[in-house]
Amino acid sequence: MPPSLHWTAGVHHDGSALFVSNPTPALGETVTISLRVVGKTPIRGVFLRSCPDGEPWMIEMQPSLIQENTVWYKADLAVTMPVNPYRFKLITPEGAYYFTALGISRADAPDSGDFKLLADYPAPSWIKGAVFYEIFPDRFHNGDPSNDVRDGEWEVRGAKTKHRPWGEMPLHYREGRTLDFYGGDLQGITRKIDYLHDLGVNALYLTPIFSARTNHRYDIMDFFEVDPHLGGSEALIELRAGLDRVNMKLILDVTLNHTGWFHPWFQAAQASKDSSYYEFFTFNNHPNDYVSWLGHASLPKWNYRSQKLRDQLYRAEDSVLRYWLRSPFRIDGWRLDVANMQGKQGAVQLGHEIGREIRAAIKGHSPDAYLLGEHFHDGTPHLQGDELDASMNYQGFTFPVRRFLAGKDLGADWNANWADTHPLPAEFAAKQISRFMGAVPWVIAQQQFNLLGSHDTTRIMTVLDGDRALTRLAVVLLMTFPGVPCIYYGDEIGMTGGNDPFNRACMIWEPEKWDRDLYDLHRKLAALRKSAPALREGGFQVLYAEGSLLVYQRQSREQQLVVIGWRGGHNPLGARIPLWPGDIADGSVLHDLISGASFTVKDGVINLLELSHGMGLILEVTHP
Repeated sequence: MPPSLHWTAGVHHDGSALFVSNPTPALGETVTISLRVVGKTPIRGVFLRSCPDGEPWMIEMQPSLIQENTVWYKADLAVTMPVNPYRFKLITPEGAYYFTALGISRADAPDSGDFKLLADYPAPSWIKGAVFYEIFPDRFHNGDPSNDVRDGEWEVRGAKTKHRPWGEMPLHYREGRTLDFYGGDLQGITRKIDYLHDLGVNALYLTPIFSARTNHRYDIMDFFEVDPHLGGSEALIELRAGLDRVNMKLILDVTLNHTGWFHPWFQAAQASKDSSYYEFFTFNNHPNDYVSWLGHASLPKWNYRSQKLRDQLYRAEDSVLRYWLRSPFRIDGWRLDVANMQGKQGAVQLGHEIGREIRAAIKGHSPDAYLLGEHFHDGTPHLQGDELDASMNYQGFTFPVRRFLAGKDLGADWNANWADTHPLPAEFAAKQISRFMGAVPWVIAQQQFNLLGSHDTTRIMTVLDGDRALTRLAVVLLMTFPGVPCIYYGDEIGMTGGNDPFNRACMIWEPEKWDRDLYDLHRKLAALRKSAPALREGGFQVLYAEGSLLVYQRQSREQQLVVIGWRGGHNPLGARIPLWPGDIADGSVLHDLISGASFTVKDGVINLLELSHGMGLILEVTHP
């Protein structure tokens, strides 16, 4: 084995079916927990520590399968609680090692790092095979020019609407004030369903489509009306029918943290303290001093101390969230905007309470709905099985990948003085990925919403300074990572764009302007993502991470894949890639599903004779 790898690199467990006999057990069920140990180790005993009703309980694990270079240990775990934490203790001559979801160490770890098994968890049945596509409706396709916003149609604080020719660069906020419109609508999306289907997409995420005054529509002024400039509710019904034809899912975006300035509820509350809607908002000094999102007066925040507000937004049968789940719209889930701020106002911190209520309301109505929250920071406290199904996985995927490939964190997007522009070594990218994945139950990790960029970030091609090889590698990582991949519209054809609003340019529909190689890669990997058992349901193990080289494994009972990413420039000396920690025996042959190249394992490694800049391999293992 390479000297840089300790024997502990061959110790592995995750929540997949290879290691947990039933990853989605019922309360009261008993499951079998497995631990795999590869290589020559000093282990003298292995114990599984559970914690029923808060009291630690040690169970000695027994070797169940002993092979030439691998030992599997097993023990039964009784599922007695909604959340069942467990960890491993390995006894060696040099002392004990503790193995949790955060890694293995001689130092013990807080219980929050334990592996977690959820009981009676209703995961959306369709989500494992989903490949999402995010659309900013005004910029995707104009299907009906008759509903376009006209020049000067309305005015906000002295600024008037502007109708812009398709394809011209979006106006900076200082000039356009988010009142520049291009005419994209729901009819346009319906007319491009075949394009999406051919790409391999089977789920759509649309940024807000409800009536509003801005092009982004996060200033919603009627939660029960699709904006007429997007085609109105009839266009959504038509879109739903078109998506049904190709079995494509749809989730919509909603602002449960705030509303728009022009919403009649806020207008009534601002007009009179006697209004029944006054309690929906927090006025410091009525009528013009009120709590708003990040101080933006156009976005007054909801006051969740109001029980009536909760009823109107999600609890009542005719509430906002339930209305769109019903026929004829039948959406398949919700994306909650700025979920990190929802229900939080200084001394009043209702985020978890509101999160649990929203989940109960949505799942009580549509158990198979997908509940996604926006979290740019740490969303893991809301991902423990009783609130969100997933978060937009910025910290657990997007940012470590961007930092690894480009040396740019979120501060670089904003040109902030706290930006980090140093490339992140692979070992630290892997550590950040593992920390955020380990902080949630495995069934949640499989549902996380992974993305290379969105309407809120610089486009990935621009982050990578137009480097096509690194962009292709980024797509390989996106499509092979645990969770649910999402393509931001236009990324598949190589669109560029800096931070908002330049990341929201019009979709390019002239094929001669596309990066065809990048498009073909998206198409190929989207198909693989939906068909490969290891990518749909397999576990995750980092096999090697150092400098510019990142190697991880996805493994299910039916399939074993090794993903290799090389960030650096041309390296004619190649590299020896250690595969022994993944229980890949000598003589195994690995076939690259992208290029068709083959490699044979010898002495626990494969030799890549040459490394090319931005190289990405997806190797399928055939055992001897």
